[in-house]
Amino acid sequence: MKKELDEQLCAKYPLIFKDRNADMRSTAMCWGFDCGDGWYNILDVLCMHLSSDYNQAKNDYDRIKDKVDRPRWRGSDKIVTLASINEAQAKMDEEALKVPVATQVKEKYGGLRFYVSGAMDDQYNYISFAESMSYRTCETCGSPGKLYAYGWYKTLCSVHAKEDGREETDGYLENAVGE
Repeated sequence: MKKELDEQLCAKYPLIFKDRNADMRSTAMCWGFDCGDGWYNILDVLCMHLSSDYNQAKNDYDRIKDKVDRPRWRGSDKIVTLASINEAQAKMDEEALKVPVATQVKEKYGGLRFYVSGAMDDQYNYISFAESMSYRTCETCGSPGKLYAYGWYKTLCSVHAKEDGREETDGYLENAVGE
């Protein structure tokens, strides 16, 4: 993946990619995103879902953190207290601990692999869905694609399949992903 896209994902989701530049003895994220640019949107949406509870808690905290002794909204008789701010911060800190940390992001056998530590069942479901979408998305450009297995496995659109020297008959796996 291009350096700019790598940096965008890491900046947008710092909790998920906190080990992006860590030592290779602790994570494979030190090598970056080992996949094509076409899967950027899949990764972006996946990370949004993986961190959604944290983002909501952070937004709640950010909305009230500087409003001690002021009403929460116009016409409200509720006052934002230091206790409510501390409660919002505690909730944000609790949700931050639930955000999984990426240990490796790569292409394998024509599909996305997104390995994490610290994920819960619903988060693994998001990961599984994103990985399945990669088999229908061109790794190069993000257009609808198909999995080709002639030689190296790749998921490509018709334009990039031709550029790669692949034809419809060259190992296209119509039922490879449960169609």
